[in-house]
Amino acid sequence: MDNRRKSEAIAAARREIARRIARFCTTLSPEEFERLLDRMAHVQWKYEVFPHIAEPPPTGRKTRELPD
Repeated sequence: MDNRRKSEAIAAARREIARRIARFCTTLSPEEFERLLDRMAHVQWKYEVFPHIAEPPPTGRKTRELPD
């Protein structure tokens, strides 16, 4: 995918996400809101382009197993 298409896809995702979450994020500063939008748009783009690639589980974290 070329950079122009990627940028357009991320910008569109960012606008849609901003429209949906703006009313819930009123306590965030404008900088925090922009960072959140950037992160969410990149994640959205990644899963639209590469839906079959799962991220590896985090390392170094111990999880507690639940009893059966």
